[in-house]
Amino acid sequence: MATEKITSFQLALDSFKSQSGPILVREFEMTSLAALKRSIVKIERKQATERRLQNMRRLSKFVDIMERHGEVIETLLNTTNLLGFVWGPMKFLLQVASSVSEAFNELLDTYKVIGESLELLESCNGLIDGNPLVQRAVESMFHDILEFHKTAVAYFRKPMWKQVFQATWSTYKAKFGPVVDSLKRHRQVFGDRLTFAQLEEIRVEGVRSADALKKLRKDETMRQLREIQCWLNSADVASDQESFRSVRSCNTQAGTWILRHKIYCAWKERIAQSMLWVNGIPGAGIVLMKTILTSIMVEDCLKCYQSTIWFYFRSGDSQRSSFLSFAASIIAQLLDKNSDLIPYVFEEMCRKGKRAFSSEPIAKELLEVMMRNSGQVCIILDGLDECSKIERKKILQWIRLMSEHSQNRDSSESTICILVSQRDAITSKALRDIPSLEITSKDTRDDIYTYIRSRGSEVQKKFQLGDEITKAMVELVMEKAGGMFLLAKLVMNNLYCQVSPGDLYKELNTKEIPTQLDQAYERILNNILEEQASRNHAFQLLGWLVCAKRRLQWREIQGAVSIDLEAEDVDFEGRQWILDSRDLCDSLVEVKTDGSLELVHATAKLFLIRTNFIDVRQVELRMASLCVGYLALPGFETFLPDESVADLISAGYYTFLDYAVCFWSSHLQEGLKRTIDRQDAMMLNEVLSKFLESHYRHPAKEIKIPSSAFEIKRRIEEHGPWSTSEKFLNAFASTQNQISCLTRDAATNECLDIPDVITRIRKILEKTTSENTTNGRTDSRVLYSFYGHRLYECPRMSCEFFHQGFETVQQRESHLGKHDRAFECSFPQCYRATIGFSSKRQLEKHVADTHEQKAREMHSFPSKRTRIALLCRFCKEEFQDTRAYRMHDCTRSSPKRPQNVKTTDKPLIPGVEATTGESKPTNSRWQDPGLLTIDEIDNMPHLGNQEKIAHKGLVRNLWKILNDGNRPSAEHEMAHTRMTLLSQRLRDAQQAYQEPQLALQQQEQTHDTQVEQQAEWVPWNKVQHFSQLLSSIQERVLGLTFYAPPDIADELIENWEEAQAQLSEFDEEIERRQSQGDMAREEIQGYVDRRRAIARIFEEGQEFVQRFTEEQETFKALWRKKVGSGEIVFIPSA
Repeated sequence: MATEKITSFQLALDSFKSQSGPILVREFEMTSLAALKRSIVKIERKQATERRLQNMRRLSKFVDIMERHGEVIETLLNTTNLLGFVWGPMKFLLQVASSVSEAFNELLDTYKVIGESLELLESCNGLIDGNPLVQRAVESMFHDILEFHKTAVAYFRKPMWKQVFQATWSTYKAKFGPVVDSLKRHRQVFGDRLTFAQLEEIRVEGVRSADALKKLRKDETMRQLREIQCWLNSADVASDQESFRSVRSCNTQAGTWILRHKIYCAWKERIAQSMLWVNGIPGAGIVLMKTILTSIMVEDCLKCYQSTIWFYFRSGDSQRSSFLSFAASIIAQLLDKNSDLIPYVFEEMCRKGKRAFSSEPIAKELLEVMMRNSGQVCIILDGLDECSKIERKKILQWIRLMSEHSQNRDSSESTICILVSQRDAITSKALRDIPSLEITSKDTRDDIYTYIRSRGSEVQKKFQLGDEITKAMVELVMEKAGGMFLLAKLVMNNLYCQVSPGDLYKELNTKEIPTQLDQAYERILNNILEEQASRNHAFQLLGWLVCAKRRLQWREIQGAVSIDLEAEDVDFEGRQWILDSRDLCDSLVEVKTDGSLELVHATAKLFLIRTNFIDVRQVELRMASLCVGYLALPGFETFLPDESVADLISAGYYTFLDYAVCFWSSHLQEGLKRTIDRQDAMMLNEVLSKFLESHYRHPAKEIKIPSSAFEIKRRIEEHGPWSTSEKFLNAFASTQNQISCLTRDAATNECLDIPDVITRIRKILEKTTSENTTNGRTDSRVLYSFYGHRLYECPRMSCEFFHQGFETVQQRESHLGKHDRAFECSFPQCYRATIGFSSKRQLEKHVADTHEQKAREMHSFPSKRTRIALLCRFCKEEFQDTRAYRMHDCTRSSPKRPQNVKTTDKPLIPGVEATTGESKPTNSRWQDPGLLTIDEIDNMPHLGNQEKIAHKGLVRNLWKILNDGNRPSAEHEMAHTRMTLLSQRLRDAQQAYQEPQLALQQQEQTHDTQVEQQAEWVPWNKVQHFSQLLSSIQERVLGLTFYAPPDIADELIENWEEAQAQLSEFDEEIERRQSQGDMAREEIQGYVDRRRAIARIFEEGQEFVQRFTEEQETFKALWRKKVGSGEIVFIPSA
């Protein structure tokens, strides 16, 4: 059993050494007690010079006990140099944390608890060698100390822990909690001498509590992570990696040659620079790099580095073509690798506002802190050449900055990077000074051949070809590809798509095999044109993919082709395409994992535009007409009953709605950049007129019209008058404002009722889906095929989630709260964390009033201790000031004075009761009105505070003598004389002090009188200058009394009104969901917690409004009283 215990402790020590790293381990092993004490003295001296001492005596008990019993414990645990792993981490932690007072204070408190737990070792010194229970407790105790040091060292060794301290310390402090609690429990073993069973029970209870706390922390962390992911809205790089990896599934060895390349190996082993540029000529394996080489390097680096993150850039994809999209993905991946940073990012998100991740300075700030706190990070970027020049420059600047910073750091905490792109002038200039690995046709030849052979086997199986023909086909394609993987892929896909062996042999004609990308694209398009029945549909699909403003889902495309503007109907069942995208467009179109479609490569889009296969202007006009005409159909009329809307939803009528409402104006603007023919103009005139007739409403205020709207109007009116042109200008401008606006106006349109129509349709869709098949109306699976699984969408058209949506209503409601009240409190368990604030100023005020004030009260130094009063042994008078004590006068010659003073019931000072100190009139014959009183001294302006104290002490003693019962006497006469002289002297000094002030007041009064006398009354009809009326006006104004009405805080009333509205909506939503009977227990609890938070805000606002109403009534009553008394002659309206 002892061997098992020792082995367990040794394993924990080995784990600590492994985490700390060899450098820190050597430093810990070399640290002695003397070195620790020197470090403590040095820290204390520095804090003394900075006037921020923090009572480092809290360390003394721990250090002293470890010093006395360390060798015995080392022998017990069979571990050499154990004390080095106590003194070393302790020294490291104190040195690093000493610059942050709060962190340093927490460490001192923890060491104090540990020292108190070790204290009872003193009394059990003789039991350690012979008591197994005590030995086990000692071992467990040192195991806890090791765990504490392990957690603390991991936190404080991060390069930028100070920047994330405020956000992350509470999380790490929670990790210390179970360790500290365990140390406290060990005291019971020594102090109470518990049995083994009792000790085991205590241990189990401690583990149970720690597990419960760990679960709570984990749930809170996951909640924060989900909100951060929603805020970032980053691209799904994991699915990108998986899809690219699948390209080489037929040959797992394809592309692995790069892992053996000497330049790659030198970069990986850090022999060369931290950056590596993998490049090649356009077409020469550019797809191979993206689909094979990059994915291979990602998989290889995942095995070698602490954090490997990657990103695939794509031209035209808003989530994959900018610095912000790249930054969002990097932040999301770093959080997956290092969950300790989640509280920091969450706090920054709440503090900066959570409407959208759209600020480059915030992105750079987050990236810098996270990169430098994530250890060694390997970044692999593919397709940098697919970004615009501006975005490419931003990305390269950031990467080089991170790389330069890493040069000055340990290799275990550095940033290394691989850039994969084609070679062009811009990228070559920017990366000219870093190592370059150039891919040539020789490097890719074997991989291309393997791919062609694999695809050739599929062609052979489909067309039942012989081995010789297949071999000839593979060699022919290999020869024609010329080292271009994309070309080989297009050719083989084209061969596989043939429908007969004759067509295949025709394509294999040596004259038909393309040798350039343009030739391959042209060949594929020619094959599409040969299909008479489907070529129009194919070109329609290609045109939409070229001109689409975002990725189109296949279900949206099916919804678009189902629209019949002439019949004013959407016939999904009758007009949808039976063929899929591959059948229509051959290998030019690829389907992504999320169901969206895109062209096979950016070069395909350029080819279609350059060769005029796609007339962009014409396609833009047709898409604009389709969107506008679709929105003018009867299914979007407001008078349509809900039952009819539900039927249309079930038929897929609204599948194209999200795209049409957002982008009709963009397509119209692009299509009318040039003059159009009369037919197109008449078509636009007709559909726009119907659209405006159905949905236009007059704006409540004037709308600013952009110049682009007037240009569109001019283009259409070139071919004839347009009766609804003015309405169009307002509708176009309001729609553009709605799309670009980030505030709540993005959910409204001043000139169109489209937002109301969308809201109504979505509510019915959500209700229909929740009802499912119980009403026998439709199956939810059918609705999902039309509208996707994320049915709960944001109403703001400028938001990404207007299109993407959420899977649950709770996720959508949480997201909406971030729009209106984007600034949330990041403090755990705060009731305002679920509600948020509408401005940064409100959040800062809440944090300062609610959390920082409590923190200041918790961590503030205790108030200054009151000094012990100086007590006169004769008169028993107490003094806090030494000077006043020395100046006070009492009768020291009377030994019986204290007894008399203590027992007398007669007044000692005029107007002050002897025993109670309360003001009370007396009939003492010594109450001379000409003598000073203590109250009079308090009101003397010429005396300072110390002088008042001294004089009041003297006057008090004199009055004690004067009020003594044994009078008259020489002592009384002397006291009266001294009091008279003192009164005269102080009053003379007061008069001398006040005389200059009285003289100044008299001068001011004399001047005012002279001004009034000089200002003669002038009749109104003889006034010639304003100065003649000035004095009269001033007199009238100064004679007025202003009564300020009660002030109401806009912020509080706004919160109350919003909480009132949310409470009403919330109750309706709960009632609706409960009536359906499908609410889970967790969902009910979530509703209850959120309603409680809203109700608390509402009650606070209700109390404030009630108080404000009472103040209003009091104010009105005051005015009525003033009017009744004739003081004022008017009253404000109620």
